[in-house]
Amino acid sequence: MHFLFDIGGTRTRLAVSRGLDEVGEKLIIDTPQDYDQAISIIKESAEKLLGGEKVISAAGGIASVLDKDKATLFRPPHLKQWQGKSLKKDLMEIFEANVYLENDTDMAGLGEAVCGAGKNERILAYITMSTGIGGSRIVDQKIDVYSFGFEPGHQIIDLDGTVCPECRAFEDPEGVGHWEALCSGAAIKRRFGQEPKDITDESIWSEIIDLICVGLNNTVVFWSPDIIVLGGGLLRSQFIDTARIEDKLRTLISIFPEPPKIKKAELGDLSAVYGAMSYLKTLN
Repeated sequence: MHFLFDIGGTRTRLAVSRGLDEVGEKLIIDTPQDYDQAISIIKESAEKLLGGEKVISAAGGIASVLDKDKATLFRPPHLKQWQGKSLKKDLMEIFEANVYLENDTDMAGLGEAVCGAGKNERILAYITMSTGIGGSRIVDQKIDVYSFGFEPGHQIIDLDGTVCPECRAFEDPEGVGHWEALCSGAAIKRRFGQEPKDITDESIWSEIIDLICVGLNNTVVFWSPDIIVLGGGLLRSQFIDTARIEDKLRTLISIFPEPPKIKKAELGDLSAVYGAMSYLKTLN
């Protein structure tokens, strides 16, 4: 049995796959802030899913930058107590098998490239917009090579506070002017005093979409993808329409003949789980 996981800042998704052709039984649990408690709960949950079967291999994503060995957590933004923990080693002790660890957004992008909205596309840029903004570049159905990872949410688009002067009062010094500090779910709530799902003012959404498209423009000129797949809770808003984004990008991108296709993710909250399955399949 193969074990698949997606450890997010709020929820952890666990699953098994027998032949790496489909995702089997799944389990969703809350992600504890306490690391030792989380490892204990993952172990108990894995035992339930496995039903006594041995793990052949395991793979999954974690919402964190990883070290170069993809073993230790460097900066998990929503799991502060996990900082510096050797997650790969601890999971290998649980499963008594090889464990392959990637950033959760990389795994989600891979899932959409192989099983979701980006099937049959050679170069895919996956952007997730929820509490924060993350992204990944997938080439030929593989996570593209990097030194430490892809972090498009941390591109600086408002260095001096021209776009949002009030944002500077709330930002961590390391986040001043970043894309996600302007139009992520958390930023929208902070700036406008409402959850994104409760905002119906068209002028607010017009400003948000403009900021989203600035970041997407940079993604296009840096990564030159065939398609951009957009995921995350923010995309559930009826005001964020892919045709609207494509039209806006067409006015911004002048260096290329046309913008890439834009699609919403198709695998929902299981994108990274499918990515983990696809990752293992290439190794077997």
